[in-house]
Amino acid sequence: MTKYILIAFCLLISFSSFAQEQKEEKMKYRKLGYSDFRKLSVNDTSQVIIDLFFDKKDNAGVGQMTFLPITLAVYPISPVISGALTLVSLPLFINGSYMMVKYRKKKLYMVLTEYAETGTLPEWVRKKANKQLKYVELLKLDYQD
Repeated sequence: MTKYILIAFCLLISFSSFAQEQKEEKMKYRKLGYSDFRKLSVNDTSQVIIDLFFDKKDNAGVGQMTFLPITLAVYPISPVISGALTLVSLPLFINGSYMMVKYRKKKLYMVLTEYAETGTLPEWVRKKANKQLKYVELLKLDYQD
């Protein structure tokens, strides 16, 4: 009888010690699209922030990064021209890489959730959002006249 109690006790301890806790499923930020972020939008400021992040990442970052592969493709045709173009396009590639990291989707998600909870923005985002909001207001005035 004591053997069965000891075996049952060992089994219960092993089940409790080796049982894995339910992990909260990680969100894959890179798979979120523009429409997913628009659902997180609270007001026009958050919409401007979403537009700013996607514009900087998709247009400016990717656009700057495409020059280096093009100059490397020119290398078999003319190594001298490719070398000179590489000197120009390498800083653009580095800046584009920096923009891709700076305006990544995870940071956008964190900024939007913080803005929805507290109503505050990081200083660098607030400055850019204010400039963009002023620009949008000026466009509305131009179209109304």
